[in-house]
Amino acid sequence: MKTDRRFFKALRFRQLRALVELSHQKTFSAVASALGLSVVSAWRQVRSLEEEFGVQLVAEGQQLSLTDDGRALVELAEPLVESFLSLRSMFDDRKGKAPRKLAVAAPAGVLSDAVPGPVTRYRRNFPNVGLRLMDRPSRGACAALLAGQADIAIVGMTVADELPTSLTMRPLTRYPIHLLCPADHVLATMKRLTVRAIAQHPLVLSSEDTSDRSQVDLTFARAGLLNRINVTISATRLPLITRYVALGFGVALLAPGMAKAPKPRRGQPVLVWRDVSHLFGHEDLVLLQRKGRFELPHVKAFRELVEAAYRAEPKAASLHARPQNDSPTGGPEPSP
Repeated sequence: MKTDRRFFKALRFRQLRALVELSHQKTFSAVASALGLSVVSAWRQVRSLEEEFGVQLVAEGQQLSLTDDGRALVELAEPLVESFLSLRSMFDDRKGKAPRKLAVAAPAGVLSDAVPGPVTRYRRNFPNVGLRLMDRPSRGACAALLAGQADIAIVGMTVADELPTSLTMRPLTRYPIHLLCPADHVLATMKRLTVRAIAQHPLVLSSEDTSDRSQVDLTFARAGLLNRINVTISATRLPLITRYVALGFGVALLAPGMAKAPKPRRGQPVLVWRDVSHLFGHEDLVLLQRKGRFELPHVKAFRELVEAAYRAEPKAASLHARPQNDSPTGGPEPSP
């Protein structure tokens, strides 16, 4: 085994290439010019082969020529050298024909808000890439990325979430958590909202595997109210949440992203958003990728399109910057 390791370490492509060039060029000076080497270096490449194989490859006389062993080695090495030299062009040709795939996991709200624009431009610029979008809650999108099912995950994160060490994070924007309720609801016009006042009403919340739900639960837990709230519906899709808020099942607490207050259906109340980030904090929208992976050009192109789409939004601050919340009693909230 030691002999094999020494052989493969000592045998170099440029040595074989020098011998093949010598079979065509007939002089070391011509080999040196063709390979961009000095004459001495070109000579040493061939001499190292002679030492490695233990034979004389070049017969020196009035005119340089190859020995029988030299011609035999050239016959074996020349196809390898030519194949190696053409490897890049063959790969570029194959790369142009090989199918490229890109899987992106993100919550439905993200896929319907800012992502359609980048997707449209991406499909126009990269028509041969098989783009697949996966509707997943934030934690599900992160899990898909960790499992290798997605190349990119666009997820919401809050101070309650921890980033897995195997992932890298690129902040995109920040969304405040809002209260959604009918315009004639007592909470819609209350001058000073508190966590305790909101907890007294039935709640329509995002599902447990979403980041804004984690932040809402954390706030109620800090106030000692988590076990007292009445959650009537847990859902992942905003249209479902707004419909049941309109039906009077409760008020909603969530980060709506770029969504606007929905238009009321006939016979249903007008709904309004009210910013309660001073109580419940924010949700940071981030783009996640796996560490230690070479970012392929078609993946990088999609990432940059997404980043450009969110560039006009307020830049996300540190995920661990604690919001200045009001306490249920109106005083400053104690540190956790």
